[in-house]
Amino acid sequence: MLQNTLNFREDSRRFFWSSFLFLLFFVFLFHGKSVPFSNEFIYLLRLDPNFLPNDWTFSKPANEHWLFNFLFGLPAYIFSIETVGWLGRIAVWCACLIALLKIGKFWRIPFWAISVSIVLWLALTQSVVGEEWIFGGFEAKTVSYVCLLFALCGFAREKKLTSAALLGLAFSFHPAVGFWAAFAVGAALLFEKIPLVDLAKVAVVTAVFSLPALIAVFTEQTIASVNLYEDWRYIVLFRAPSNLDPFQFPKSGMILLFAMLAFNFIALKKSQDFALRFLLKFQIVLGAFFLLGLAFRAFELFPLLRSMPMRLFPVFTLLFFLFTAFYFVPRIASKTNKLIAAIFVLAIIVWLNPFGKGWSQIAQTTQSRATARDDFQKAAIWIAENTPQNALVIEPPSRREVWYFSKRATLVSYYYPPYDRLTEWRARIAELTDNVEVSNGDTAAAELESAFNRLSATQIDKIKQKYGANFLVSRATYSYPVVFATETYKVYQLDTNTEN
Repeated sequence: MLQNTLNFREDSRRFFWSSFLFLLFFVFLFHGKSVPFSNEFIYLLRLDPNFLPNDWTFSKPANEHWLFNFLFGLPAYIFSIETVGWLGRIAVWCACLIALLKIGKFWRIPFWAISVSIVLWLALTQSVVGEEWIFGGFEAKTVSYVCLLFALCGFAREKKLTSAALLGLAFSFHPAVGFWAAFAVGAALLFEKIPLVDLAKVAVVTAVFSLPALIAVFTEQTIASVNLYEDWRYIVLFRAPSNLDPFQFPKSGMILLFAMLAFNFIALKKSQDFALRFLLKFQIVLGAFFLLGLAFRAFELFPLLRSMPMRLFPVFTLLFFLFTAFYFVPRIASKTNKLIAAIFVLAIIVWLNPFGKGWSQIAQTTQSRATARDDFQKAAIWIAENTPQNALVIEPPSRREVWYFSKRATLVSYYYPPYDRLTEWRARIAELTDNVEVSNGDTAAAELESAFNRLSATQIDKIKQKYGANFLVSRATYSYPVVFATETYKVYQLDTNTEN
């Protein structure tokens, strides 16, 4: 008997790690893009507290991600940001996969079924609506998700205090992830009728480990914006509608999302397993928060949408739906009902198109590894190599990678709004785009760049005088001296006294 038990454990470990390696391959396939990529062009630069002290955006610390910047800024003193990015990605990917495999076992399904579920979830971009993700680049929220996933695993095993500490750390690393997760976990535990003394202990421990972000967020929020409503209206409708504006989410996706929740509820509502009951209630509370976000949007409470109550529900519901399908369908006694449930599950998966979305991600990964630079990046690299370190450059506000390639200060970035200075951020963008009115969030970046390239020489002179700019990068033709040119962009020297 003892020998059989040992063999079973060895087989379980072997299946666990073979599944882990199988999934890690797909994570690299979908998300092994060059470093930096997307948000990493900004967040990895933030790891250096002394990066571009004369740049307006970087002139103040990013308090909301203070813990992430502090901890991972230390290796950034030793290694390049590319190395830090890759090491961080791999560490986070491995930790998340381990946590997800452990969570998947609560459904009492084999590792192959857990692996297929996670691969499908990855192929479907990890979220039905809202564009939220756990696997991707290396940034504060990915570390937060590591803490949250292990916290869920611990709570499901009724290990409350250690899990509460991890839940608090999830908030400390990324408040927008940890805030709603903490309330959903607390509500799920309350509905499970755990002793109030235990619930109070969980709340206290979570709060203690949340202190780094609580202090930072409170400090930032004490800086009031005179245009709070208009600032957040702009952010919600134009800067980040795919994350913040549920009215711009695909309606079919939202219907499918709640259909998945209904399926999970029907399948798990009578479970005698605490873990499955807890995780089901966690999903239901997240669904309530999603509806709260819809209410915020319906009443145009744009500043409240900053907390992103819709963030977690699409990610966890899709994944847990796939786990539940493998758990529930084989256990249905009636062949007719089993066929109906299987068709329902397959119809949702086919409708969401995992093959098309998965292939698109793989193509994007391959494309990111191309070494060729576009014209703007070539101009930015020239600036990094041929201008003084304290130079200030007027550039299109719509290029995410501007700081990484130019390594010089610029006026503002549409992709990185400092949330404690939104009014000035919008004013600077307006100056660089002649107050252009963006039509929608999908085309905002292109519209802003087009408007920037239409600025007159008089407007450029005014911006130059106001901010003391030394160089200009534009597609437009001006009378300033051209010091570098590509096929589409020119680098103009605005201050003839600047020494290269």
